[in-house]
Amino acid sequence: MKSTVNLRDLTILVADPSAFTRRVINGMLRGFGANKILEAEQSSGLFQALSSQKIGMLLCDLQLPPHGGLALTRTIRGNADNENRTLPILLMTSNTSEKIVKSARDSGANMVVAKPMSPNSLYDRLGWIAFHPRPFVDTPNYFGPDRRYKIEGFPGGVGRRKGDSMVNVAEESGPALAQNDIDSLFTAARAGQS
Repeated sequence: MKSTVNLRDLTILVADPSAFTRRVINGMLRGFGANKILEAEQSSGLFQALSSQKIGMLLCDLQLPPHGGLALTRTIRGNADNENRTLPILLMTSNTSEKIVKSARDSGANMVVAKPMSPNSLYDRLGWIAFHPRPFVDTPNYFGPDRRYKIEGFPGGVGRRKGDSMVNVAEESGPALAQNDIDSLFTAARAGQS
């Protein structure tokens, strides 16, 4: 059974300059069960909402006037006295180039959502935030979710952060599969015979 994201009673702020986009996202969120949705069309409205109440999640357009989503994310994450400092931030953009995604990650955003977005893609991102939360990292140059999605091992077996523990890799057991066997597994999976 697939877990579902419970958005009921979570205050969600949708910040986008387009009234149409805000209306579409609002409809998707209500379809997912959200019942407390606020909207902002520019930075001033976003900061007004953040200063007046505790926000549970922010969906912000990368080009939100006049400052833009990257600068807003850095501002929210950079203020140690801000009670919304650790709120999940999803940046929405139609430009999902590697440079933009890395900039969003490095500003402290939890996720990037491609526009135009489908209900499935939005729900998928909400699920990632709900069921795979990443711890926050606080350094002199960065505050935000850990930028590493998965740890497959550290170079030399030791991480660079205080909280990183040594990763033990299991010893090889049994013979490895031959390339023909691997190819057969993928062929069967593609044909739906797995």
